[in-house]
Amino acid sequence: MSYSAAALLAILFALPFAWRVLIHRESGHWDNRILAFYHTHLELFLGNGCLGVGVLMLLALTLERYVSVCLPGHVRPILGPPHRVVLLIPTATFLLYLPAAFRSEIILCRLHTVEAIIYSRRDVASVVNHPIFSIYTVILELMFKVIPIVLLAALNVRILIVYRRSCEKRRRMTLCRTASGEEDPRKFAEERRLVLLLGSTSILFLVCISPMVILNVTLSDDNLRLYAYQVFRALANLLEVTNYSITFYIYCLFSEDFRNTLLRTLRWSDNIPTRGIAKMPPPTATTTITQPRCV
Repeated sequence: MSYSAAALLAILFALPFAWRVLIHRESGHWDNRILAFYHTHLELFLGNGCLGVGVLMLLALTLERYVSVCLPGHVRPILGPPHRVVLLIPTATFLLYLPAAFRSEIILCRLHTVEAIIYSRRDVASVVNHPIFSIYTVILELMFKVIPIVLLAALNVRILIVYRRSCEKRRRMTLCRTASGEEDPRKFAEERRLVLLLGSTSILFLVCISPMVILNVTLSDDNLRLYAYQVFRALANLLEVTNYSITFYIYCLFSEDFRNTLLRTLRWSDNIPTRGIAKMPPPTATTTITQPRCV
Protein backbone atom coordinates (compact mmCIF):
# COMPACT_ATOMS: atom_id res chain seq x y z
CA MET A 1 0.00 0.00 0.00
CA SER A 2 2.87 2.39 0.76
CA TYR A 3 4.32 1.81 -2.70
CA SER A 4 0.94 2.37 -4.35
CA ALA A 5 0.37 5.54 -2.32
CA ALA A 6 3.79 6.92 -3.33
CA ALA A 7 3.13 6.15 -7.00
CA LEU A 8 -0.31 7.78 -6.88
CA LEU A 9 1.02 10.91 -5.17
CA ALA A 10 3.85 11.17 -7.70
CA ILE A 11 1.38 11.12 -10.58
CA LEU A 12 -0.79 13.73 -8.85
CA PHE A 13 2.23 16.00 -8.33
CA ALA A 14 3.03 15.63 -12.04
CA LEU A 15 -0.21 17.41 -12.95
CA PRO A 16 0.72 20.88 -11.62
CA PHE A 17 4.19 20.41 -13.10
CA ALA A 18 2.72 19.77 -16.55
CA TRP A 19 0.33 22.70 -16.11
CA ARG A 20 3.23 25.00 -15.19
CA VAL A 21 5.37 23.94 -18.17
CA LEU A 22 2.50 24.23 -20.66
CA ILE A 23 0.94 27.46 -19.39
CA HIS A 24 3.65 29.36 -17.53
CA ARG A 25 6.72 27.96 -19.31
CA GLU A 26 10.02 27.55 -17.48
CA SER A 27 10.17 30.69 -15.37
CA GLY A 28 6.45 30.98 -14.66
CA HIS A 29 4.40 34.11 -14.12
CA TRP A 30 2.06 34.01 -11.13
CA ASP A 31 0.11 36.68 -9.35
CA ASN A 32 -0.16 34.54 -6.19
CA ARG A 33 2.90 34.20 -3.98
CA ILE A 34 1.77 30.89 -2.44
CA LEU A 35 1.39 29.35 -5.89
CA ALA A 36 4.78 30.70 -6.91
CA PHE A 37 6.34 29.25 -3.74
CA TYR A 38 4.91 25.82 -4.50
CA HIS A 39 6.19 25.73 -8.08
CA THR A 40 9.58 27.14 -7.10
CA HIS A 41 10.43 25.08 -4.02
CA LEU A 42 7.94 22.22 -3.58
CA GLU A 43 6.97 21.05 -7.06
CA LEU A 44 10.07 19.01 -7.90
CA PHE A 45 10.87 18.24 -4.28
CA LEU A 46 7.54 16.52 -3.61
CA GLY A 47 7.30 14.83 -7.01
CA ASN A 48 10.84 13.45 -6.99
CA GLY A 49 10.53 12.52 -3.34
CA CYS A 50 7.41 10.42 -3.93
CA LEU A 51 9.02 8.74 -6.92
CA GLY A 52 12.12 7.99 -4.87
CA VAL A 53 9.99 6.48 -2.11
CA GLY A 54 8.28 4.27 -4.67
CA VAL A 55 11.60 3.02 -6.04
CA LEU A 56 13.05 2.19 -2.62
CA MET A 57 9.81 0.53 -1.54
CA LEU A 58 9.93 -1.58 -4.67
CA LEU A 59 13.53 -2.57 -3.96
CA ALA A 60 12.62 -3.51 -0.38
CA LEU A 61 9.67 -5.63 -1.52
CA THR A 62 11.72 -7.29 -4.26
CA LEU A 63 14.48 -8.09 -1.79
CA GLU A 64 11.97 -9.65 0.59
CA ARG A 65 10.55 -11.71 -2.26
CA TYR A 66 14.05 -12.74 -3.31
CA VAL A 67 14.74 -14.00 0.20
CA SER A 68 11.44 -15.89 0.39
CA VAL A 69 11.97 -17.60 -2.98
CA CYS A 70 15.75 -18.03 -3.21
CA LEU A 71 16.71 -18.19 0.48
CA PRO A 72 13.70 -19.81 2.18
CA GLY A 73 15.70 -20.69 5.32
CA HIS A 74 16.76 -17.10 5.97
CA VAL A 75 15.24 -15.14 8.83
CA ARG A 76 12.50 -12.79 7.68
CA PRO A 77 11.72 -9.97 7.37
CA ILE A 78 15.28 -9.28 6.31
CA LEU A 79 14.91 -5.48 6.52
CA GLY A 80 13.29 -5.48 9.94
CA PRO A 81 9.69 -4.77 10.98
CA PRO A 82 7.56 -3.49 8.10
CA HIS A 83 6.39 -0.40 10.00
CA ARG A 84 10.01 0.62 10.56
CA VAL A 85 10.80 0.25 6.86
CA VAL A 86 7.68 2.20 5.85
CA LEU A 87 8.74 5.03 8.17
CA LEU A 88 12.46 5.00 7.39
CA ILE A 89 12.31 4.97 3.58
CA PRO A 90 10.14 8.11 3.12
CA THR A 91 12.09 9.99 5.79
CA ALA A 92 15.48 9.20 4.25
CA THR A 93 14.28 9.87 0.70
CA PHE A 94 12.82 13.31 1.39
CA LEU A 95 15.92 14.28 3.37
CA LEU A 96 18.08 13.35 0.39
CA TYR A 97 15.94 15.44 -1.95
CA LEU A 98 15.70 18.41 0.42
CA PRO A 99 18.71 20.36 -1.01
CA ALA A 100 17.04 20.36 -4.44
CA ALA A 101 14.19 22.43 -2.97
CA PHE A 102 16.56 25.39 -2.66
CA ARG A 103 18.00 25.35 -6.18
CA SER A 104 15.48 27.99 -7.34
CA GLU A 105 14.28 31.32 -5.99
CA ILE A 106 11.28 33.59 -6.41
CA ILE A 107 11.79 36.92 -8.14
CA LEU A 108 9.31 39.78 -7.98
CA CYS A 109 8.35 41.86 -11.01
CA ARG A 110 6.32 45.06 -10.74
CA LEU A 111 4.17 46.05 -13.68
CA HIS A 112 3.88 49.82 -13.34
CA THR A 113 1.43 50.14 -16.18
CA VAL A 114 -1.26 48.17 -14.35
CA GLU A 115 0.19 48.44 -10.83
CA ALA A 116 0.41 44.67 -10.45
CA ILE A 117 3.01 42.29 -9.04
CA ILE A 118 4.08 39.14 -10.91
CA TYR A 119 6.14 36.35 -9.35
CA SER A 120 8.58 34.27 -11.36
CA ARG A 121 11.16 31.60 -10.61
CA ARG A 122 14.78 31.31 -11.57
CA ASP A 123 17.67 29.04 -10.71
CA VAL A 124 20.17 30.19 -8.10
CA ALA A 125 23.36 30.30 -10.14
CA SER A 126 25.64 29.94 -7.12
CA VAL A 127 23.87 26.67 -6.28
CA VAL A 128 23.25 24.97 -9.63
CA ASN A 129 26.73 25.81 -10.97
CA HIS A 130 28.57 24.63 -7.88
CA PRO A 131 30.60 21.40 -8.33
CA ILE A 132 29.18 19.94 -5.12
CA PHE A 133 25.64 20.33 -6.45
CA SER A 134 26.64 18.59 -9.67
CA ILE A 135 28.04 15.68 -7.65
CA TYR A 136 24.88 15.64 -5.56
CA THR A 137 22.75 15.40 -8.71
CA VAL A 138 24.81 12.46 -10.02
CA ILE A 139 24.46 10.67 -6.66
CA LEU A 140 20.68 11.05 -6.81
CA GLU A 141 20.63 9.61 -10.33
CA LEU A 142 22.69 6.64 -9.21
CA MET A 143 20.60 5.98 -6.10
CA PHE A 144 17.15 6.34 -7.61
CA LYS A 145 17.64 5.30 -11.24
CA VAL A 146 20.81 3.47 -12.26
CA ILE A 147 21.28 1.23 -9.22
CA PRO A 148 17.57 0.32 -8.99
CA ILE A 149 17.54 -0.67 -12.68
CA VAL A 150 20.48 -3.03 -12.16
CA LEU A 151 19.27 -4.48 -8.86
CA LEU A 152 15.68 -5.02 -9.98
CA ALA A 153 16.81 -6.75 -13.16
CA ALA A 154 19.28 -8.99 -11.30
CA LEU A 155 16.87 -9.92 -8.51
CA ASN A 156 13.97 -10.59 -10.87
CA VAL A 157 16.11 -12.80 -13.08
CA ARG A 158 17.34 -14.75 -10.07
CA ILE A 159 13.80 -15.14 -8.71
CA LEU A 160 12.63 -16.38 -12.08
CA ILE A 161 15.45 -18.93 -12.40
CA VAL A 162 14.93 -20.35 -8.90
CA TYR A 163 11.18 -20.43 -9.32
CA ARG A 164 11.40 -22.33 -12.60
CA ARG A 165 13.80 -24.82 -11.04
CA SER A 166 11.39 -25.42 -8.17
CA CYS A 167 8.56 -25.94 -10.66
CA GLU A 168 10.64 -28.47 -12.56
CA LYS A 169 11.46 -30.28 -9.34
CA ARG A 170 7.77 -30.44 -8.45
CA ARG A 171 7.05 -31.85 -11.89
CA ARG A 172 9.47 -34.67 -11.36
CA MET A 173 8.30 -35.38 -7.81
CA THR A 174 4.61 -35.46 -8.63
CA LEU A 175 4.98 -36.96 -12.15
CA CYS A 176 2.66 -34.26 -13.39
CA ARG A 177 2.36 -35.46 -17.01
CA THR A 178 -0.48 -36.27 -19.31
CA ALA A 179 -1.12 -39.74 -20.70
CA SER A 180 0.70 -38.89 -23.94
CA GLY A 181 3.80 -37.86 -22.02
CA GLU A 182 3.35 -34.13 -22.76
CA GLU A 183 2.90 -31.44 -20.17
CA ASP A 184 -0.63 -30.28 -19.48
CA PRO A 185 -0.63 -26.55 -20.38
CA ARG A 186 -3.17 -25.82 -17.66
CA LYS A 187 -0.89 -27.23 -14.98
CA PHE A 188 1.86 -24.70 -15.62
CA ALA A 189 -0.08 -21.66 -16.79
CA GLU A 190 0.95 -19.76 -13.68
CA GLU A 191 4.62 -20.30 -14.43
CA ARG A 192 4.16 -18.82 -17.89
CA ARG A 193 2.28 -15.88 -16.42
CA LEU A 194 5.16 -15.31 -14.02
CA VAL A 195 7.65 -15.27 -16.90
CA LEU A 196 5.53 -12.74 -18.77
CA LEU A 197 5.01 -10.65 -15.62
CA LEU A 198 8.66 -10.36 -14.63
CA GLY A 199 9.85 -9.99 -18.21
CA SER A 200 7.37 -7.31 -19.22
CA THR A 201 7.73 -5.21 -16.05
CA SER A 202 11.54 -5.40 -16.11
CA ILE A 203 11.74 -4.38 -19.77
CA LEU A 204 9.18 -1.62 -19.25
CA PHE A 205 11.10 -0.27 -16.27
CA LEU A 206 14.37 -0.26 -18.24
CA VAL A 207 12.88 1.40 -21.33
CA CYS A 208 10.88 4.03 -19.43
CA ILE A 209 13.49 5.03 -16.85
CA SER A 210 16.71 5.05 -18.90
CA PRO A 211 15.80 8.23 -20.85
CA MET A 212 15.33 10.10 -17.56
CA VAL A 213 18.90 9.23 -16.54
CA ILE A 214 20.22 10.72 -19.77
CA LEU A 215 17.94 13.74 -19.40
CA ASN A 216 18.99 14.56 -15.86
CA VAL A 217 22.73 14.35 -16.46
CA THR A 218 22.57 16.42 -19.68
CA LEU A 219 20.13 19.08 -18.52
CA SER A 220 21.43 22.62 -19.03
CA ASP A 221 20.20 26.02 -20.14
CA ASP A 222 21.97 25.61 -23.49
CA ASN A 223 20.30 22.26 -24.17
CA LEU A 224 16.89 23.62 -23.16
CA ARG A 225 17.13 26.07 -26.07
CA LEU A 226 17.31 23.18 -28.55
CA TYR A 227 14.02 22.02 -30.06
CA ALA A 228 15.22 18.41 -30.35
CA TYR A 229 16.17 18.38 -26.67
CA GLN A 230 12.74 19.73 -25.71
CA VAL A 231 11.12 16.89 -27.66
CA PHE A 232 13.39 14.37 -25.94
CA ARG A 233 12.51 15.88 -22.55
CA ALA A 234 8.79 15.59 -23.23
CA LEU A 235 9.16 11.98 -24.36
CA ALA A 236 11.26 11.06 -21.32
CA ASN A 237 8.66 12.45 -18.91
CA LEU A 238 5.85 10.80 -20.87
CA LEU A 239 7.60 7.41 -20.73
CA GLU A 240 8.02 7.66 -16.98
CA VAL A 241 4.36 8.44 -16.41
CA THR A 242 3.46 5.64 -18.81
CA ASN A 243 5.48 3.23 -16.69
CA TYR A 244 3.29 3.96 -13.68
CA SER A 245 0.11 3.58 -15.68
CA ILE A 246 0.89 0.39 -17.60
CA THR A 247 2.50 -1.66 -14.84
CA PHE A 248 -0.70 -1.58 -12.80
CA TYR A 249 -2.64 -3.19 -15.64
CA ILE A 250 0.17 -5.68 -16.30
CA TYR A 251 -0.04 -6.94 -12.73
CA CYS A 252 -3.83 -7.08 -12.88
CA LEU A 253 -3.58 -9.12 -16.07
CA PHE A 254 -0.87 -11.63 -15.11
CA SER A 255 -1.01 -11.90 -11.30
CA GLU A 256 -4.00 -13.51 -9.60
CA ASP A 257 -2.50 -12.72 -6.19
CA PHE A 258 -2.31 -9.05 -7.12
CA ARG A 259 -5.93 -9.05 -8.25
CA ASN A 260 -7.06 -10.75 -5.05
CA THR A 261 -5.11 -8.30 -2.90
CA LEU A 262 -6.56 -5.37 -4.82
CA LEU A 263 -10.11 -6.65 -4.36
CA ARG A 264 -9.58 -7.23 -0.65
CA THR A 265 -8.12 -3.73 -0.30
CA LEU A 266 -11.16 -2.26 -2.02
CA ARG A 267 -13.35 -4.52 0.17
CA TRP A 268 -15.22 -5.88 -2.80
CA SER A 269 -14.85 -9.35 -1.32
CA ASP A 270 -13.93 -10.48 2.18
CA ASN A 271 -13.29 -14.13 1.35
CA ILE A 272 -11.16 -14.09 -1.79
CA PRO A 273 -8.88 -17.16 -1.74
CA THR A 274 -5.13 -16.71 -1.96
CA ARG A 275 -2.83 -18.94 -3.86
CA GLY A 276 -0.09 -20.84 -2.13
CA ILE A 277 2.78 -20.05 -4.44
CA ALA A 278 5.38 -17.34 -4.08
CA LYS A 279 3.94 -13.90 -4.72
CA MET A 280 5.77 -11.46 -6.87
CA PRO A 281 6.67 -7.88 -5.99
CA PRO A 282 4.35 -5.00 -6.87
CA PRO A 283 4.67 -3.03 -10.09
CA THR A 284 7.95 -1.35 -10.99
CA ALA A 285 8.34 2.22 -10.49
CA THR A 286 9.91 4.79 -12.15
CA THR A 287 12.17 7.02 -10.53
CA THR A 288 11.47 10.60 -11.27
CA ILE A 289 8.95 12.35 -13.37
CA THR A 290 10.97 15.48 -13.41
CA GLN A 291 14.48 16.28 -12.58
CA PRO A 292 16.08 18.68 -10.12
CA ARG A 293 16.06 21.20 -12.90
CA CYS A 294 12.80 22.36 -14.48
CA VAL A 295 11.97 19.72 -17.04
